[in-house]
Amino acid sequence: MKREVILRNLRVIKAEVIKTIKIWFTYPIMLVFWGIFPLIWVLPFIFQGKAFVGSLTSESFKNLTGSANYLSFVLLGAIISTYIFSGLWGVGNALREETYWGTLEYMFVSPTHPMVILIGKTVVEFLYATVVVIAQVLISVFLLDLRVGVKQILPVVLIVLLLLIGFYGLAIGLAGFTLLIKEVHGFVHTLEWVFYLFSPIRYPVEINPITKTISLLLPLTYALVAVRAIVLLNKRILDLGQTILLLGIMDVVFLLVGILLFTYLEKKTRRMGTIAMY
Repeated sequence: MKREVILRNLRVIKAEVIKTIKIWFTYPIMLVFWGIFPLIWVLPFIFQGKAFVGSLTSESFKNLTGSANYLSFVLLGAIISTYIFSGLWGVGNALREETYWGTLEYMFVSPTHPMVILIGKTVVEFLYATVVVIAQVLISVFLLDLRVGVKQILPVVLIVLLLLIGFYGLAIGLAGFTLLIKEVHGFVHTLEWVFYLFSPIRYPVEINPITKTISLLLPLTYALVAVRAIVLLNKRILDLGQTILLLGIMDVVFLLVGILLFTYLEKKTRRMGTIAMY
């Protein structure tokens, strides 16, 4: 790719980031909402666990996860999954929002490839989720006694980045479905609950053979297992070689599938001539 093309695409990505940040500051209450509410949503499960076993630690829970600390388990699940749900709604639903603003058609007839604009939306969604996650970590550490060592931060960041490479690829593919079926709320909601049910966000999936088996197909499972092993069990990232390898393989598969899926759906929609039907 020529240098001037790369620079032009980078300018488009920068413009997309600036535009979206301006929209966020138009509705700042949403930053507060996403910074606090994912943590509040886990409180009923914490209260429920405490009602069942009489404390926030449990030997049977430790037998399943290696750690008896249920509170830290669900807090880490809520924090890491913030990136997933932010990506699902922010990137997967991005083109639908363009239809609300009346800019989708302009986007498709512009000289810029839609994939470049989606990459811009992905970058800005990552920044947004990172701000929210930092707020959640600070609340968890100072108010809810989540203990994270300084030396554990870098390995956790590397694992999260590894998770997001493949996941954002999948979200870009999901955005392509907007072009075909116009409305992806149903898809996004379904995937949201698939992640809640079949990945260890709020509970150890080993408790049921079906959830345990299906969870092996989700990259979020491997990321949560690795992050909890580092934070709760004090393991080194080098001790998690197999988990990291599987996460990396899933990255490649999800990224390729997402890009190919979006490219196919975009070409199909152009051939059908249905963009103007929004």
